[in-house]
This record gives sequence, structure tokens and C-alpha cells, in this order.
Amino acid sequence: MAYETMDVRPTAGALGAEIYGANLKDRDDSRMWIELRQAFLEYHVIAIRGQDMSLEDMMRVGGKFGEPCYYPFAKGMDGYPYITEVIKEKDQRENFGSDWHTDTMYLQKPPRATLLYALETPARGGDTLYVNTAAAYDALSAGMKKLIEGLVGVASGGLKHKKGGPRAAHHDRIGNMALQNADKADGFEARHPIVRTHPDTGRKSLYVSSLHTIRFDGFTEEESKPLIDFLNDHCIEPEFSCRVRWEPGQLTIWDNRTTLHNAINDYHGYRRQMRRLTVGPEVPA
Repeated sequence: MAYETMDVRPTAGALGAEIYGANLKDRDDSRMWIELRQAFLEYHVIAIRGQDMSLEDMMRVGGKFGEPCYYPFAKGMDGYPYITEVIKEKDQRENFGSDWHTDTMYLQKPPRATLLYALETPARGGDTLYVNTAAAYDALSAGMKKLIEGLVGVASGGLKHKKGGPRAAHHDRIGNMALQNADKADGFEARHPIVRTHPDTGRKSLYVSSLHTIRFDGFTEEESKPLIDFLNDHCIEPEFSCRVRWEPGQLTIWDNRTTLHNAINDYHGYRRQMRRLTVGPEVPA
């Protein structure tokens, strides 16, 4: 569609767009919001530049995309329990959000969208990579599509396969964030189809990651791992990807139903501070 209320600049062939001129302070149900939601569906990841957002603003904008979701592994901010701070200090070596994943797929109703707002960014580095899992599904052979149709993935919050150890070890290395419930992580487990259908576009996409998908329902972990890893590695091929550069005052919104993302940890010695909100809980189908 043609965009009349904002300047939309695609960043890569597979997905992603930068948006300039959008006024997120607009409290009316104007055409801008219609166009913003359309860009979200068309590009999967939209980086909205030049914003000055309060916590209340973030909740209001998030509400345009769905009801807020509770994140089980970090405490919310005072008065805003659904918004969490994502911080890496200058002397910290490990970051939050590295490794390819889609947000909280171990919940029974994972979020439709994630909003991430940048307050402080490093002089260089700290970008986020995204991939289009609908394009990745389209590129599979007919035989592979037939093989995985109907498979159900078992997703866990325990980070069993994370390099450096499971969630408790990961939390210990990020001591500055208000993290919680690491001891309960293995209890967060959900079963979702490996091939899901987008409720708005009808398009099929892969819903799997080596980080969170521990096996297929009815299969052992040993039996499942080769195919999980194959599908994960297929999704993150460069032709399905884009790279989002961050700057203060930028709000990026992405569709968790059709993307994986990976926060690049290449900015040691610099501070990075973001605010995160997930919205739109829904059962994958």
C-alpha cells in the first residue's frame, strides 16, 4: 500500500523498514495508526525513529497492537508491571536477548508483538538481527513441508541449550537487571505447531528455535534435535534477514509470529539501556 502519513524505507529484501515522520503522541484513531499497523504486517519489523516516549506513551502505543503480556523472568518497572528494563552496563560481558529466538514461545499464549524503546545506545554495535520465518517456510522443499506439517514443538523457558548454561546461570551473569524466577524456568513449557498460520495474513511460517524448542511432541530430544537445528539454521540464512541499527528515541516493533531475532553482543565497554513491552497474547495455530 501507499503510505501517506509517514516515510517508510525498507531496509532489506526479506523484511524490515525504517519509519520517519510518525507521531506516536497522536491520541486519535487516525490514518497514521492504520498505516503503522499495515507496515507492521507488511515488513514484520518496523524501526520508528525520532520518538520521545514516556512509560505511559509506551503502554498506549502497545495497546494499538494488543493487550499487554506479563514477562515471567523480569520484574516490571514501578507502576508499569508490563514494561521491563533491558540494560547492559559498561563492565558487563553478557547481554540479554542473544541467541536466535522468538519471544516467550514457552507460554501458552505467546505475544503477537514486542516493542523495544532505546534510551541509551553504544557509539557502535548493539544492533539486532531479524529473520523472516514465513519466507524461510516458503523456501523449504515440498517434501520438507509435508514432513513437518502437523508437528508440535515443545518449548521450554529453561534455556537448556544456551551456551554457558541454563537460565539460572544466565541470570547470574546479568546481575544488574531485575530478573526473577530462574529456579522455576523449567516449569514454563508449552506445545505449539512448528508450522503456524498468521491470523491476519493467512501466511504460513516456521515457529521453532534451537534455543527454546527442546523436542517435538511424541519424540525424544535426541530424535528431535537434528530437525530442530536444521529448521533453525535454515531460518537464519542471510537471504531471510535484516539488521536494525539502534539510536536513542527509536521504537522498534516486531511480529513474533513471523520472525526470530538475535541481539548482537559486540559493544563491550559501552552502556545500552532499553525498555521492553510485549503485547497481544494469542494461541499459535
